[in-house]
Amino acid sequence: MLEPQQQRSRDTVDRLLAATVKALDQDGLEGAVVPKIAALAGVAPASIYRRFPDKDALLREAFLQMLRSSNTGNREHLHTMLLRDTLEGSAAQLMELLFAQYRRHPRLMRALMRFLESEGASEFANEVRLHIAENIEQVVEVLQAFREEVRHRFPRRALQFAVLSAAGAIESFALEPVSLWQTVLPMSDRQFQAEQARSFVAYLRKP
Repeated sequence: MLEPQQQRSRDTVDRLLAATVKALDQDGLEGAVVPKIAALAGVAPASIYRRFPDKDALLREAFLQMLRSSNTGNREHLHTMLLRDTLEGSAAQLMELLFAQYRRHPRLMRALMRFLESEGASEFANEVRLHIAENIEQVVEVLQAFREEVRHRFPRRALQFAVLSAAGAIESFALEPVSLWQTVLPMSDRQFQAEQARSFVAYLRKP
């Protein structure tokens, strides 16, 4: 058991990480400044530097904590949230879940992508990608319920490809205000989700 002083310090770190994610969600990477994070956490700015060497270190830990929490939640609830009676139903639900993630938290998701790009091949970037890969694999595991309907020689690889393709397309459509999607094929969110679900199922069922 942690000593009271250790527990208070741990509680402060937890508040700082939650406040950092909240600041990123509200104002993006540029708006997640130390005074705002400290205010949201209810601590003095100096308290941050007693626990993290700089703001980037705080951001790294906040992003990792967010991804760990997401994966934990998915392990507990993804089956119920995603699986439907048919492949078509599950594909439509997957597109809705992916889209909701980006539409509800656009600044947070953009912040993660931009920060990840700036990190290159760092240990942090590799860990982030492993967490995202785990998330993808959890989706694939649920969709294995339709394995017999997948006409690809390697059903699991086909599911991985389909999920990654859909996630990448939705990320581009939802986070980029001006992308080729909007230029070449403008459509509503609902239309885009429907087309992605249709494409997803067609690919998996193609002999």
